[in-house]
Amino acid sequence: MPAPDLDAETDGDLAAVVLAALDGEEPGACLEAAVRALRYRGLANPDGAGGAWLRLQRGARELTLCAERGVEPPAPPTQALLERALGAALSRAAEHDDCQKLSERMEMLQAASFEGIFIHDEGVVIDCNERLCEILGYSRDEMLDPISMQRGVAPEELAYAQERVRQRFEGEYLLTCVRKDGSRFRAEFCTKQTRLGERPLRVVALRDVTARERTAELLRESETRLRQILEATFDAVVSTRDGDVVDVSESAERFYGLSREQLLGTPVLDRVAPTGREDVSRRIQERTVGVYETEVFAAGGEIVPVMVVTVMSTLDGEPVRVAALRDLRESRRLEHERRQLVLQVERSQRLESLGVLASGIAHDFNNLLVGVLGGAEALLGSLKDPDDREMARAIRTAGQRAASLTKQMLAYAGRRSLSEIEPVDLAELWEELRTLLGAALSKKAHIELTFAPGSVVLGERATLMQVFMNLLTNASDALEDRSGRITVTTERPSDIDSRWSAALGGTVHSGGWVLARVTDTGRGMDEATQQRIFEPFFSTKPRGHGLGLGSCLGIVKAHGGAILVESTPGMGSTFSVLLPATELRSSIEPHAPRAAIPCHVLVIDDEPLVRAHVRRLLERHGFTVDDAAGGNDGLAAVHGVQPDVVLMDMMMPDLDGVEVVRRLRASGVNVPVVLCSGNLDAARERGLEPGMVQGTLQKPFQPDELLEALDRARDGRVTTSQ
Repeated sequence: MPAPDLDAETDGDLAAVVLAALDGEEPGACLEAAVRALRYRGLANPDGAGGAWLRLQRGARELTLCAERGVEPPAPPTQALLERALGAALSRAAEHDDCQKLSERMEMLQAASFEGIFIHDEGVVIDCNERLCEILGYSRDEMLDPISMQRGVAPEELAYAQERVRQRFEGEYLLTCVRKDGSRFRAEFCTKQTRLGERPLRVVALRDVTARERTAELLRESETRLRQILEATFDAVVSTRDGDVVDVSESAERFYGLSREQLLGTPVLDRVAPTGREDVSRRIQERTVGVYETEVFAAGGEIVPVMVVTVMSTLDGEPVRVAALRDLRESRRLEHERRQLVLQVERSQRLESLGVLASGIAHDFNNLLVGVLGGAEALLGSLKDPDDREMARAIRTAGQRAASLTKQMLAYAGRRSLSEIEPVDLAELWEELRTLLGAALSKKAHIELTFAPGSVVLGERATLMQVFMNLLTNASDALEDRSGRITVTTERPSDIDSRWSAALGGTVHSGGWVLARVTDTGRGMDEATQQRIFEPFFSTKPRGHGLGLGSCLGIVKAHGGAILVESTPGMGSTFSVLLPATELRSSIEPHAPRAAIPCHVLVIDDEPLVRAHVRRLLERHGFTVDDAAGGNDGLAAVHGVQPDVVLMDMMMPDLDGVEVVRRLRASGVNVPVVLCSGNLDAARERGLEPGMVQGTLQKPFQPDELLEALDRARDGRVTTSQ
């Protein structure tokens, strides 16, 4: 711009100077040059002393010109020309100011933007902000390169990005981008179509959403994990709104036997059993949460008890009621089994305690019976008066009945050792029983016998007959003079079902068994009666002593078997006896009795009555007898008198018979030993090594049983007498 001629004197020159000052590129600088020219002529006094001759305002800019005192304002034509020129310059300066401010704001917004922004034409970037360069790590020139799109998008997603460009897609989508250093990140693209004149362009905002996507992924993992936990913990999860199903888990579809489409939109009360609808409806209306139990219809229409855990939550931003259901069928079954197991253990412990009591009583009672029966036998041999002999026989008969009772008590306690073990065919045994008991059984009882081939067990025939005789007579008594049916069967079960876990007796396991079952159509028993029928002295019969079934259980247990009772009041009872099977078929031939050869016998027993009775009995048959009152005395006597046979009580207070035998054998004494007891504890006997004892004898015993046991012991033949 040429410098104005400040020495010009005319108005025309003034106008020329001002117009020359305004002729430039920078609006503000031109305006300032024009004002300086006017101030030089006294027409732009800052103090305004001469009064304003021109006032102009354009936007935020304002211009007031005052002449100095004594200086005349320009003539009207010149003044008008200056007003137009200065007004245009002022407008231009104001517009320049506005553009400058707008540019600064744009630069500030661009610098402060969290998003990278670029404009592209069919995938070629034509402009971008600095934030985009910062995000991708490229310079502005590199971003304006035609292949910047291929560099900035992951190769596996480049085709997807190019397809979006071709489709002129507007909206948001995700891509994996690659920085200049090769690192990758997830980016969200928001695109919008625009135009620059007639040229269509795309404006794209790019945002690094790696952290957001990671958070979303963690949230999805958390939701999946929670869903898996719910699926594993509960059998169904149902979300409802206003009582209608709005969402269900996959497990709910299996639980209800319905598809998701069939469940959605239906009232949840349709799946609740009638017994629980009122309670569930009240909980829904009152919006109560927590845990409760109810019944629902499951797959197949079955009514199933469930535990329900309810909470309030949201689904798609709307409140819902979430109910998680757990099927209680299995837990209740296990709880029932647990209660049954507890009852069974308590029952077994009670029976075991009673067995120990019965065993102790029988032991002491048998010791006394040895003296009673021995005394009765001695009286019968010495008395001549018929009345006296009759009284002695009555004493003997009473003693024998008492001995039979104690045997039952020992059988109940399971403390009897089995003698005369042989294969027993249960089919033959039952046929024999029916013949023997034909007259004793109810005339109105129709007996049906069905036997499986090979129903053979290894046991003691006499005691097994006692078991089945008791069961058969009990079945007959249960009919109570009414017509009924008694069914007896045997079979060889291929498998043992879970019912036998509740049986009494030995442990039931897989293997070869014979199952004997006695079923009647009598009055049956309630649960309370079933829990007590094996207890001693408990009986449902007016004249029963309550040892029959108890002794049956003891005998079966001694055979390694078990008894299972099933009964329903008014529908009869079934007694099932499981015994170990055997493939043997030959019977053990009984030994023929023979006369005893007298010898020297040492009797060791803590009961004086027993020692006196045995001494009298043996001396009457020509034996030489010494005795000792306990285990320690007996040890000393063996070394002193050197007997041919030792007859020794098994249970003594100072030193029991088993320990005496051990000490004798340890010291090298090989004298034959017969162990004798009112409670012949087979378990303790088995604690001795084979051959350490030569016989056992159950108290009370008959004279011939004693003589045979001593004779066999001298021959070294092991024998057990009951």
